[in-house]
Amino acid sequence: MVVMGVTYELIDAPYPYLCAVYRCRCGAVAVQHANDAATPPEAWEHALDGSDGDYICPTCAEHRRESAAAQPG
Repeated sequence: MVVMGVTYELIDAPYPYLCAVYRCRCGAVAVQHANDAATPPEAWEHALDGSDGDYICPTCAEHRRESAAAQPG
């Protein structure tokens, strides 16, 4: 099984719509649906580590910024 940052699915409901499930490496999950399925959830950021399609949650994004600020140079 391949791990992806975003999975697109068609919801089995009386009025089906496209749903994007965003999964952070820490386990956080956010869902966007219908017209918003093509955009990441608010405050989620692209992982920026070369892995296409990976997004990180706001908590992990904040940790990344803190780590970058603590790095010398």
